[in-house]
Amino acid sequence: MTLTRCAHQALMQTLGNGPNGQDVVWHRAMDAIASGSDTAMMPAQCKSALAVLRALHARTTEARRRLETTSPRLLATALLMANRTDPQINESATTLMDGIRLFPLGRLYNGPTDIYPALVREWLDADPQPVMT
Repeated sequence: MTLTRCAHQALMQTLGNGPNGQDVVWHRAMDAIASGSDTAMMPAQCKSALAVLRALHARTTEARRRLETTSPRLLATALLMANRTDPQINESATTLMDGIRLFPLGRLYNGPTDIYPALVREWLDADPQPVMT
């Protein structure tokens, strides 16, 4: 989670200051990572952060295969609803989760609005991180 947060902060730092144009580029980058498409139009300073995020995103294939989701929110809900006091259910959940890593993919919706870019900017304002190189 910390690595993802640092990569997101480094990416946001390289995109500049304004929430309007910055959010458009942010969403383009997150879409490219999620789809595996090219991010060639991104500034060169973004390459390190994008490489980290792509490597982390590559782990979602195993999560989707085992759990049929890559959503940390859906997984957390399912685990909260599961009767983990039942030994068989607990053992199955433990086996399914062994080695699985799910990371934020740069989107967090409050209704129809993606508030994640604003959240990253708030993190930067509170605790600026050096840009990944």
